[in-house]
Amino acid sequence: MQNIITIICLIISTSIFAKGKTNEAYLLLNPSKKIIKTLSSYPEISFDHATKTTLEIYGPEGLKKYLDSLDVQVLPLETHKSEKEYANYPTPNEINEKVLLLQQQHPDICQIQQIGTSIQGRPIYAVKISDNPTEDETEPEVKYIANMHGDEIVGRELMVLLIEELLTKYKLNDANVTKLINNTEIFIVPSMNPDGALNRRRGNADWVDLNRDFPDFTTRDNENTPHGREVETKSIMEWQQSRNFSLSANFHGGAEVVNYPWDTSAEEHPLHQFVLEISQEYANQVPGMKNSTEFPGGVVNGYDWYEVNGGMQDWSYYWHNDLQVTIELSNTKWPRYSEVARYWEENKIALIDFLGKAHQGIALRLNENDKFVSIEKDGEHIGFFEVKNNEFHKVLPEGYYQITTLDQARNALKSIKQKVSKGNQITNYISL
Repeated sequence: MQNIITIICLIISTSIFAKGKTNEAYLLLNPSKKIIKTLSSYPEISFDHATKTTLEIYGPEGLKKYLDSLDVQVLPLETHKSEKEYANYPTPNEINEKVLLLQQQHPDICQIQQIGTSIQGRPIYAVKISDNPTEDETEPEVKYIANMHGDEIVGRELMVLLIEELLTKYKLNDANVTKLINNTEIFIVPSMNPDGALNRRRGNADWVDLNRDFPDFTTRDNENTPHGREVETKSIMEWQQSRNFSLSANFHGGAEVVNYPWDTSAEEHPLHQFVLEISQEYANQVPGMKNSTEFPGGVVNGYDWYEVNGGMQDWSYYWHNDLQVTIELSNTKWPRYSEVARYWEENKIALIDFLGKAHQGIALRLNENDKFVSIEKDGEHIGFFEVKNNEFHKVLPEGYYQITTLDQARNALKSIKQKVSKGNQITNYISL
């Protein structure tokens, strides 16, 4: 009888909302743990930016009616105060024109790749910066993705400024930037959600939250397939599958903090201490993060903050060995355009330094028979990792590692020991 009651309750809880777009958003005031647990049982509802006194809540049509039935306090979620605050931001087309111009001015180190198209037909561009941008070199690959939430605009603007900064400093022979570009393949996606940016809303043109649309190893949606997902999500998934990214960051707004994985699980991330340290290193260079009273040290574990299922950050590492953090750049999602310059000045050194973290780790050039890599540290097995395109790179904390290459049946082929030191170490891959 108890099982029957449980099943009936589950059916009721998953059928409160008609199937539809996530087009209602509210600020929940003084949410209790009981209320959050109740709301969490509905897959149609997602949360964002939890504080001690508020919680952003998103859902389909009927959300407000349901919240009223719970007798909770809510306010309409207004990201923008007036049209004046939008006025000076470039349109998605103007952003694309800007990066295309930068490519035209710096063709020797900059190449633009269209990795997809939004629902409304706008191109999604990835800007590649490297000393040989038209070649696929055997170098560490690192990527930045911004503006997956269309109403979180600062990341998009900072990515364009970062592209310009890297290209300009390389031309001026800046030692740090020159070393980085000569030994790294850097990819920057200024806007994953151009339709959302144009319409100043979180979701894409279908009102879907793209940071809840990726495969998730803790839910039923745990197959790494683009089938049934939004076109913007598919674009990122197919692009990632073709590359060898080992370190990434995605950029948001609504807080100033570095959010590190996991987002979807209370379990500790396999590289917990390392990812915490590189998150702290970023935050320590940004005044708004370093001096935060809400987030000690300017960092927070994703799950401890609020659970996110279907997020890009966890998907990136779990399925692709690509260590990713989420960087919240601005307390206001869509600040006055004049404030972008301040956010740039506060973040530019950290943005460049983080790219260099891709050089702390193991880098191998492999043969056709090498299909997997097994890694051990101090006798403890870290894991098996797939080889792509005859090369392998993994960012790792300092220490001594035993690396073994495996064939398709996971039979050991060759083995070496490698020391990993802090800092930009990789200029050449080890051939096995």
